[in-house]
Amino acid sequence: MVDDDAAIRILVTRIFTRHGFIVDAVPDGAEAIEQLLRHDYAVITLDLMMPRIDGYAVVRYLLEHQPGTLARVIVMSAFGAGAIQKVCPPVQRFIEKPFDVQRLLAEAAECGRAVSA
Repeated sequence: MVDDDAAIRILVTRIFTRHGFIVDAVPDGAEAIEQLLRHDYAVITLDLMMPRIDGYAVVRYLLEHQPGTLARVIVMSAFGAGAIQKVCPPVQRFIEKPFDVQRLLAEAAECGRAVSA
């Protein structure tokens, strides 16, 4: 879970934890990349607009260093579908904030199925 908004991090962490996920939550792309170097995640929720290193830079990092991980990324942004066009086609999952919890869980489950396939 990568988002600079602490309330979003707490909310998504609680949602995922209640549905059996183990969650690491970080406030920016720099910390996300550090975590990605240490762990292989089934799902990565990623905000686009963050300080230090933004979500766009995290996607570029993944594209260059861990391209298989991109299938597990869910971009969450308040900027609408236009924001995702900057990172497409590498990222195929996008949820607009404010987000629907059931849709987020469905996308996360789909990511999990992609990992196990």
